[in-house]
Amino acid sequence: MSDDHRSGEQPAAEPAGCPKQEWDGPFSYRCGLGADVGVCAKHGQFRHEPADPDKPCPHTDMHLDADVQRLTVSGDDPTVVAYIAELSIRCAAPGCGERFRWTGVPAGMMPNRPACTPDEFVLHAPIRPATADPDFGLGIPGFAIQYRGDGR
Repeated sequence: MSDDHRSGEQPAAEPAGCPKQEWDGPFSYRCGLGADVGVCAKHGQFRHEPADPDKPCPHTDMHLDADVQRLTVSGDDPTVVAYIAELSIRCAAPGCGERFRWTGVPAGMMPNRPACTPDEFVLHAPIRPATADPDFGLGIPGFAIQYRGDGR
């Protein structure tokens, strides 16, 4: 049993710090900055008060967080092999901050079509410059997560 359970405290639902994904070549890692204040120096505010289920919000004010990641060959080789747009949406109404999930897209990271994170909060969409060949970025590895109803 972990120390978190012995003390009677519940483990955190999400890891502390900025949830944005950073990229080093074909590998991603979590930013994690600003855990103590809820604001990342690179990506801005990420900690929001949870929505109150007793007071439904009409979600009249939305905030779109967009970021573009450059995927390089490696940390030593800055040659760009692909670009990915990361999109997330939350309600910006005072006291709400509810995050929105992407529906209708598979979970994973694919070089040839949009996919979302397993929690469905961030959409990863591959993009390319208008002057690039149509196969630009298709050589990077990808993965998909399949959900099965039978629990396998």
